[in-house]
Amino acid sequence: MENDLFKQAINPHQYDTNALAWEKEGVKDSPTRRFLQEYLRKHLVINGKRVLDVGSGIGQLFPLLKELGAIKIEGIEPSVQNVESSLATYPDIPVFQGTLLEAPIESLYDVIIAVMVFEHIDNILNALDKINSMLTADGTFALIVANKEYHLMPRFDYKIESQNLEDGEVVIKTIRPHGIGTLYDILRPLENYLSSANKKGFKLEKHIELKPTDDLIKTEPKYTQFAHMSIHHLMIFKKSLT
Repeated sequence: MENDLFKQAINPHQYDTNALAWEKEGVKDSPTRRFLQEYLRKHLVINGKRVLDVGSGIGQLFPLLKELGAIKIEGIEPSVQNVESSLATYPDIPVFQGTLLEAPIESLYDVIIAVMVFEHIDNILNALDKINSMLTADGTFALIVANKEYHLMPRFDYKIESQNLEDGEVVIKTIRPHGIGTLYDILRPLENYLSSANKKGFKLEKHIELKPTDDLIKTEPKYTQFAHMSIHHLMIFKKSLT
């Protein structure tokens, strides 16, 4: 399983390098950011809830979580640069600088969210164990992951390199031109997430295929050819009481 792409994908400080231009990727009006938040706004129920954002980046989700009525928001983020940026913009929202497995359990949360984070985690069973331990008895875990088939497809002017792993998993390097940056991700079949979640005490409540929205297609017409294909999956799990 050890290879250069894999090591890059699970490097917790991947975003402390110049590989990804967050000033372009993370801005408030980023089409892909609005795309993901449109689905989260529709399906998240967090009014009056204590929420943890795993892989909180520069705080992209914080305004949405506030809008939806979260009474407590905290983050976990391994990138030093991202945490510094997040705290500068949202000084009232604490963010632990480190990985999920390194984070202390100081309180429990009603909702935990992870958006495009598990693509950088080696052992998802260990990660799900940690998330389970941080949730209240009837807590919710919302997970957004890449659709493997879409992200392996030749598209736009991206350059893609990939290497097969075990269990149908693939590690991929996506080079995006025009200064946007390079991404390293582990792509997994959907069933790998579902079976792992079941083993670790989660029950699937919703599965939503995240297909290009009208707003995304209008802003980025290149997505028109993928209008009927899911780009990501949103899975909403409940912590099992059994």
